[in-house]
Amino acid sequence: MKRIRLLAALIVLLSLNAFSAKPVLKFKNHQFRIVQFTDVHWFNDARFEKDDDSTFILMRKIIEIEHPDMVVFTGDIIVSAGAKVGWVKLENLMSEYKIPFAVTFGNHEPDGDISNQQILSLLEKSSYNLTYNADKLVTGVGNCSLPILSENRKATRWLIYLFDSHAYSKDKSIKVSADGARYDWIRHDQIEWYRKQSASYAKKNGKSLPALAFFHIPLPEFREIENGKGIIGNHFEASCPPTLNTGLFASFKEMNDVLGVFCGHDHNNDFLGTLDNICLGYGRKTGYAFKNEVLERGARIIDIYEDNAKFDTYIRTLSGQYFNYTFERK
Repeated sequence: MKRIRLLAALIVLLSLNAFSAKPVLKFKNHQFRIVQFTDVHWFNDARFEKDDDSTFILMRKIIEIEHPDMVVFTGDIIVSAGAKVGWVKLENLMSEYKIPFAVTFGNHEPDGDISNQQILSLLEKSSYNLTYNADKLVTGVGNCSLPILSENRKATRWLIYLFDSHAYSKDKSIKVSADGARYDWIRHDQIEWYRKQSASYAKKNGKSLPALAFFHIPLPEFREIENGKGIIGNHFEASCPPTLNTGLFASFKEMNDVLGVFCGHDHNNDFLGTLDNICLGYGRKTGYAFKNEVLERGARIIDIYEDNAKFDTYIRTLSGQYFNYTFERK
């Protein structure tokens, strides 16, 4: 009986170790490549079957061209009833290529039939998912930080911050955005969580670490750069951030770590620009659903460097590579 119990305990322990074994993000040859897929808009519906198939073919081809070290999905990913089918298909794609991935939720995930927390619980079973709730008391799902280690794994060199930008506000006193919607905003407790994380990493490393931030709905500061002469890329629709500004950008500036902020949401934009020495950028819409949009589907590629506070970025589609841009913290 004791042997049976010991064997059972060993099996459970091995299972837990296998479940908890997550990929370590680290630089290779002093470089780390991120592919940002955004607005996949996968529907579990026969009317969208061709679009869904085209989207997954596109993601496969971009992965095979770019060989990313990590994929970040920035919201509006699986957006219909039967959502679990789509999330399993997405996870299978990442597992097939053995690519670590992370997810931020958009305003259309609630259109599905499972909650964001249920989605995260499903994804946490994957060996390649890195998304988690860093603090369950913080508003939203999937707020977390991901360290990228040096090539020898002895030190953290960069950070990735993921934020839940939520969906819609029920407060009818809030001014609507350019598309007529009242978008929710990143909350003060999320910002305070970020500030504590940033300060903790800075204390451990003796300096602020360069970082990137990803979420779905753009910050209000995107409105400040969208009509500027210095933007690079396509600007075919007004940016649609929340109209209430809760100060996340100001905290990025004060903590002096986030070099780039990348979002999705506005399907006909892929531009980027700088404001107060921080880069603000859109990804390229990935999903083929909806025919009234002008941009070829694709992804944003971001290369960061182990020993420099800089990144290179461009748009990748099946037809080529566009809008090469280098940002370096001055």
